[in-house]
Amino acid sequence: DSLEPEYRAPTRSLSPEVFVRLKKLQAETDERDARIAQEVAKGIWFSASSSTPEGKLCTASFAKLTSEDNGKSGGIVSIMGFQKPKPDAWLIFYGTGIPRPKNVKKIKIALQQDDEPAQTVQVFNYRYQGRAGAIAFSVPGLTAALDGMRDRQSFKLSIDGKTAMAIRWADAAPVIEQLKQCAK
Repeated sequence: DSLEPEYRAPTRSLSPEVFVRLKKLQAETDERDARIAQEVAKGIWFSASSSTPEGKLCTASFAKLTSEDNGKSGGIVSIMGFQKPKPDAWLIFYGTGIPRPKNVKKIKIALQQDDEPAQTVQVFNYRYQGRAGAIAFSVPGLTAALDGMRDRQSFKLSIDGKTAMAIRWADAAPVIEQLKQCAK
C-alpha cells in the first residue's frame, strides 16, 4: 500500500536551445501585445464593408480602451449602415460601464456630443461580450450619420444622471471618406 500514484505523467525537459527559443518567442509575443495595448489606449480606427442579402454593409469602429475607472472612459463606437438606397444605419456604443441585460430592451439614455446639450433618447440596450454592454442608436441613413461626424468628436452617455461611457475620437477624416465611398 504505497502512497505513490500508480501512474506518473511523463516528464520532459527542454534542451537549452529550445528553452532559449521559447523564451524569445514569449518576449516577441509580449512586445507585440504591449504595442497593441498602447495603440488601443491611444485610440485606433478600423473599417470594413461586406455584402449581405440586404446590400452592402459599411462599418467603421473606433476603439479606445483603458483599465482606468472601471471602463467608464473608453470603449468602442461603431458607425454602421447600408449603401444607398437602403436607409438603415446605426451608431453603436460598446463598453463595460453600459448595462448588460439578459435580453434586448429599450432604455432612455442621455447622449451628449462635444459641448452640445445632451439629448435624451430611447435606445436598444443589450449584452455584447463578457463584461460589455451595448447601446444602439438608429440613425436615418448612413449619409446622415456621416454628415454629423467630425474629425475629432466626443460622446458622453448617461443613464439616470450617471456616466455610463465617455469616449473621444480623433483622426476620423480618412474613415469618414472611406464610409462615404462605401455608402454610394
